Amino acid sequence: MEATLPLQTRARRVFADSPLAGPLLTLLVTFSLFIIFVPNFATWRTISGIITAVSISGFVTIGITLLMIGGEFDLSVSPMVAMAGYLYGAISVGADSVITERLVSLGLPVAEGNYVIAVLLALAAPALMGLVNGLLLVWTGIPSFIVTLGTRQIYRGLVWIVGGGVLLQTLERPAIYQVFNGRFDLINNLAFFEGANFRTATLWLLVVTFIVQLVLVRSRFGNQVFAVGGQLEAARSQGVRTKRVKVMMFVIVGALAGMAGIISFSQFRSVRVAEQAGIELTAIAAAVVGGTLLKGGWGSIWGALVGIVMINMLRSGVILLDISFIPADNFPAVVGLTIIGAAVLNNYLRSRSTS
Repeated sequence: MEATLPLQTRARRVFADSPLAGPLLTLLVTFSLFIIFVPNFATWRTISGIITAVSISGFVTIGITLLMIGGEFDLSVSPMVAMAGYLYGAISVGADSVITERLVSLGLPVAEGNYVIAVLLALAAPALMGLVNGLLLVWTGIPSFIVTLGTRQIYRGLVWIVGGGVLLQTLERPAIYQVFNGRFDLINNLAFFEGANFRTATLWLLVVTFIVQLVLVRSRFGNQVFAVGGQLEAARSQGVRTKRVKVMMFVIVGALAGMAGIISFSQFRSVRVAEQAGIELTAIAAAVVGGTLLKGGWGSIWGALVGIVMINMLRSGVILLDISFIPADNFPAVVGLTIIGAAVLNNYLRSRSTS
């Protein structure tokens, strides 16, 4: 029966049923145009550079997308990333810093090379910060935009206190850094991928994306996220513990921000108080470009990953084109236009496909 439907009708149903279809098609078209018209774009060096850039922001994008599907926002992610970076960096190399002194005073084993403690604290601290966000939201009833705008400033001050307000940097390369974000030479050294710089962080990102997407579409919790974001009152009337779902979403966002901090420090071996400032807005942009509706109740983790790839691909394309009035520092203007265009396109496709 489906095969007898007109092609246009079948295409409309695909866009109606899959939030990934539109973003993926846009990515493929844009990628094809860049290969044709952008000098030096069709090289493994450029392509691997785009994918490497996605590896850090991708984890934040996954969390923000999950939250947006549930009808909420989080603007306090960047200090979570910084907090994770400070904890992970200081403990993993045993740096003589304010952080380690305070952790030692609490009786925690923070000797050099204690990678397990480094990773656990780097994930747990941002998750706790996310928990505070969620609890403030459900206890006060204040919109998450306002709550996290406030905690963003509080958390930035907390990071300053924990990190001593200084740049934490190391020249050491412990094995754990290679595990999380080292060069993926198994692929890079192949003749076909000449000039490539793929990194192990990409594998971590793909695994996490697969798991979160699976949870979102195949678990009870995932169904509740869609329900809370789409029809809050209906979900509540059906017995969904909406407050608990919202708190859990914020905790997941925090843990994923912690993962981003680990990946970032493993690559750059440095962290500062204003680490990854503005990454929240980039993640929101990626979610929208990836098909997630701003009003909630609709979206895809894979679609958001496509969105963050699209944004980084646009950045690389703009740099390679060397457009005088769009330098690298002015790229946020391109992101802004992309958000508006994607939001308009998403609304149009949804309205057309369901009409």
